[in-house]
Amino acid sequence: MKKLKLLGISILLVGVLTACGEAATTEEESAKGQAEETSDEAAEEEAEESDAEEGVIELNQEIADNDSFKATLVSIERIYDETWDEEKIEVVFDVENKRDDTIEFQAREVSIDGRMVDEMLLTMSTEVASGKSAKAVLTIQDYEGGDLPELEEDFEMLLHVFSWDDYDFQEQAEVNVTFE
Repeated sequence: MKKLKLLGISILLVGVLTACGEAATTEEESAKGQAEETSDEAAEEEAEESDAEEGVIELNQEIADNDSFKATLVSIERIYDETWDEEKIEVVFDVENKRDDTIEFQAREVSIDGRMVDEMLLTMSTEVASGKSAKAVLTIQDYEGGDLPELEEDFEMLLHVFSWDDYDFQEQAEVNVTFE
């Protein structure tokens, strides 16, 4: 009986040691593969970033600065996501609330190259607390696969600002950008 136990323990021990040796080899191979994948992913990300930078129009154009709020148009960017085969335009604003209550920033009457953009393609509603600032992003995207405007001539919209707490407060700032 003792011999069977010793034999069983020996076989188990040999199996464990063999598995450990294989695991170490597998871990080394896995680490090499991950390092190669990481460098490939980094190269792809750099290529995507340089492609994305080509579609960015840096503006830093002050839109409004009054007693209620301040708004600066930071950039307009056309983004194409090859993974999902989707295209969108992002218009980025830096906004600041100078009021004592929370206010909301929304996009209204958006037009590109002299043509109105369907409201169903627009997403922008940014709430900013009193005394705070935020990044407000207008996203223009057709989820049904339609084509977006080219942004060759101009971009226009109204930046609509209002308060849910004070229904008497609402203001608008005109946004006008001409492309050369």
